[in-house]
Amino acid sequence: MEIEWKNEILYQDLVKWDSRLKYEAPFFNEIIKSIDNPETRILDVSCGTGDHLVMFAKWGYRGVGIDISEHNIAAAEELSKRNKTDGKIKFIIGDMLKLEESLEGEKFDFISCIGNTFSIFTPEERTLIFNQMYNLLNVGGKILFQVVNYLSHTNETEWFYKPIILRGNSDEIQYTVRIMEWKELKEKITMYVLKAQQEGEKSENFILHKKRTEFYVLKSNHFKEFTDKVNAVLSLFGDYEKTEFNEKMSKDLVTIITKK
Repeated sequence: MEIEWKNEILYQDLVKWDSRLKYEAPFFNEIIKSIDNPETRILDVSCGTGDHLVMFAKWGYRGVGIDISEHNIAAAEELSKRNKTDGKIKFIIGDMLKLEESLEGEKFDFISCIGNTFSIFTPEERTLIFNQMYNLLNVGGKILFQVVNYLSHTNETEWFYKPIILRGNSDEIQYTVRIMEWKELKEKITMYVLKAQQEGEKSENFILHKKRTEFYVLKSNHFKEFTDKVNAVLSLFGDYEKTEFNEKMSKDLVTIITKK
C-alpha cells in the first residue's frame, strides 16, 4: 500500500525534537539576550508544532506562533498547555504571505523562520514575506532565517541523508529516508521522502508513505539583497555554533538581520 504523506506528518517524522532543541538552545539564548529589551516579544513564522516557541516561553519570553496548518496549530497549543506556557504565548492559523493582516499590526523584537520553510517560496513571494517581517520588527530587533545550504552538494547529481529508524506508538518499525535531486542546477532541488512503516509490531507487511517537495536554492546574496534595500545589518553563519558560512562546505545557511 502507498500513501501520500501530509506535510504536517512529514514534518514531525523528520525531527527529533529533544536533541535538536538541546543543540540549538545556546545559539537562540545568546541571540535573544543580545536584544536590548527586557520585555522581548517573539514571533515564530511557520511555527510548526510550536517546539521553539515553547522553549522560548520557558525562558520567560512572550510571543506568537503562526502557521498555515490547523493540525500544527492544534498540536502547538496542546504542547504549550502541557508545558504550562500557554499564558505566555498564543498560536494563530495564518498565511506567511499575509503576515501583517494576520497579526493586525503587532510589533516584535525577535522574528524567526526556521526549518527551510522560506525555501519553498518564489523570489517574489520571499520579498513580500521579508518586507512584512521587517515591518513587524521593532528597531534594534532581529530576524533569523535558517535554510539548508544545498550549494554544498553542487558536485553531486543526487544524494540522501542518513536514514531515520525508530519504533512508533504501537512498537512498529518505521524507516524513513530523504533523497535529494537537482532539478535546476544551483536553482531548485527536489526532495523525495519515503517511509516504510510496519503495519503492526509482528507484521511482515509495510505501508509506504511518500512525499515530493521542491525547494528553491537560497544563497547568501539573496539575503544581502534584502538587507541592502532596508539598510539593515546582516550576519551569516554556517550552523548554530556560529561557524563562518562557507558556500561549498556549510550544512546550513543561518542569517541574522538586525534592524537599525
